[in-house]
Amino acid sequence: MASDSESDYELELSEETRKILQQVMAEKEAETERFEALKRQAESDFDQAKQADMSLFTENWQLSQFWYDDETSRALGQEALDNTNDSSVIVCISSPSAFVKLMSMEPPKNAKIYVFEFDTRFDIYGEQFVHYDFNHPDSFRLLDELKGKVDYIIADPPFLSDECLTKTLETVDVLRKPETGKVLFCTGAKMTDLLLSRQYTLTSFDPKHKGGLSNDFRSYSNYTSVKFPTRQ
Repeated sequence: MASDSESDYELELSEETRKILQQVMAEKEAETERFEALKRQAESDFDQAKQADMSLFTENWQLSQFWYDDETSRALGQEALDNTNDSSVIVCISSPSAFVKLMSMEPPKNAKIYVFEFDTRFDIYGEQFVHYDFNHPDSFRLLDELKGKVDYIIADPPFLSDECLTKTLETVDVLRKPETGKVLFCTGAKMTDLLLSRQYTLTSFDPKHKGGLSNDFRSYSNYTSVKFPTRQ
């Protein structure tokens, strides 16, 4: 039989746990309310969506979501802008934090920018959101409109596996302009051999994540970048 002191400790622990759970639930509810308010505003005024930042989107580890830190997101957004023009088509595949940052950087109004993402929370961006499942690399909305017409792609396959990367590469090859389409992959260093075999070059830019993801991340391009030169 437990002593009185042991029972008191269990009650105190349970109370503390309850408070923590209440706090987590309250924070989640507040976050949901902020997100829904922004979504309603975006439906009536699309410019409101540009006010979104990644704090509105909690990472879902089951979807292998690990957001870039602000410096990385900004660097990727600027790289996309530096390599495109007013009439370009830009696609961010499974890299919503790069897309959200890019949208906040006042890209050219005539540029067409899309986010290919499994997470439907990003549908607040309306027609710029394309629901994407890497398991179906050539089956997505706007396939006919975008096939072979994309000038610049940022891709970050959600899983560090040959299968996921290979299928994402299939999507990239469907979308990018033949010969001139530029692609920047961000993924784990363990995927280097596969990307090198597909004629991508390892760059000097190493993406970083907010949560300090332990996997070593690298970037790979199919073009010569001024800001992200080839790693020697």
